[in-house]
Amino acid sequence: MIRIKGRGAVYGEVWYDEEPPRDPGVDILQYRRGAIPIADGPHTPFLSLVTDLAAGDDAIFDKFGKSCRYQIRRAESKDGLCMEFITEPESRLDEFGAFFDAFATQKSFAPCDRQWLVAACKARQLALSSASRNGEALVWHAHVLCGKTAGLYYSVSCFRNRDNDYRALVGRANRWLHWRDLLHFKHIGMQRYDWGGLFEDESTPEHAGINKFKKDFGGWQERTYHRSVPVTVTGRVWLPLRNAWRRRKSVRELRDLLFQRQFANEVRAASETATPGEVTADRP
Repeated sequence: MIRIKGRGAVYGEVWYDEEPPRDPGVDILQYRRGAIPIADGPHTPFLSLVTDLAAGDDAIFDKFGKSCRYQIRRAESKDGLCMEFITEPESRLDEFGAFFDAFATQKSFAPCDRQWLVAACKARQLALSSASRNGEALVWHAHVLCGKTAGLYYSVSCFRNRDNDYRALVGRANRWLHWRDLLHFKHIGMQRYDWGGLFEDESTPEHAGINKFKKDFGGWQERTYHRSVPVTVTGRVWLPLRNAWRRRKSVRELRDLLFQRQFANEVRAASETATPGEVTADRP
């Protein structure tokens, strides 16, 4: 179980139908990607893609799309890539975190959850892998491990603002690293690989592209469930407060997003009729 000290309570994460300890020593149990929803309370569905690692290596590879197989073979034979698989990642968390945060800055994402990484590392449920060339890291993956399942938690590559050849190299390195991850987990006895989620809504090109990338590795779609359960008085008091704060935050973020889109539309409409230099960022 992964234990995390939050602002007002201590959380314990149990993954993939793992049984929590009889005395977990936490205020709130968080069930992650359980196969069956718990009947006596709210739960959140989670759609993902799963690869069966019990099949033979060739059987797994043959289910990949044609382009995916070609790029992996090219990366293997021509790109000079090196893989590192790290099962004792504590000393490498800063390195991974710095790479992730550079990626997050490019994409305007939040930085990585270092508290979770440290907690997963202490629970011996974290594995990192990387693909590099000539000493330069191109891709990092972070996985959560539980029982016979390995799940993708983070996949990070930095290629924005680079030329097309470099972007293509990173794309091949990412596919190659995923393939090497599957082989490594298979050969240490894992039976399932969870690809870390699919977007239910593919209305944006980015969501559709991420789903297409993952589906190109074969596998089957699977719906699992998340659930938070208070186990102490502190947990029973804190959990509703936390959920209310998250709902309020979501509403605020949605409002801000709608405002940004409206602003962008107004700027675009003004630019269509303005003379060059007339429209400025602070005057829609």
